[in-house]
Amino acid sequence: MRNSNLTKTSFLLLALVAGTIGHARADFELTDKKGRRLLLKDNGTWRVLAPKDGAASAPAEKIEPKIEDMIELQLLRRFDAPGGCRFDLSLANNFPHEVKNLVPDFIALRANGAVYGSALTSFAAIKPGESRQRSIQFAGLACNDIDKVQVTGADRCEMGELNKFTESKGKCLSSVKVLPSDLLKFEK
Repeated sequence: MRNSNLTKTSFLLLALVAGTIGHARADFELTDKKGRRLLLKDNGTWRVLAPKDGAASAPAEKIEPKIEDMIELQLLRRFDAPGGCRFDLSLANNFPHEVKNLVPDFIALRANGAVYGSALTSFAAIKPGESRQRSIQFAGLACNDIDKVQVTGADRCEMGELNKFTESKGKCLSSVKVLPSDLLKFEK
């Protein structure tokens, strides 16, 4: 996950420093690689500060992580269950807003590219920093017969600025990062 010019190392260092201070909390100021002053707030938010007088002027751009780096869909397991192949999934919400509703469609494909079937599941009421697990099952098909699971649909989500009235097709799904899997091809 990329966050403009702040690296995971910076955040890990900050977390380490904060952890050694004990339970004391306060706003914290630091400078990123481009020379911008950042204010890390006690409540978990942050913002770019104006340069100090006499300091070289850094561009006053707003740093916002991309939404597709903030909502992650992951395939956890697959196994043969009575009646078909079952997949366990996890949706992690690293977005600053609640994922109120997201209903992706999952399509099972055979090795020759033929669509076998589809399954829906709903992810709802996932607050920032939380994740939810759901399961889908493709009836009548053994797991070894499935070469790929493709994520589609999800056009009427409710998260952040997107809602059921958003007319832009594919906007909700483009907001989700589908993590690669070692189990099989898992992609949008």
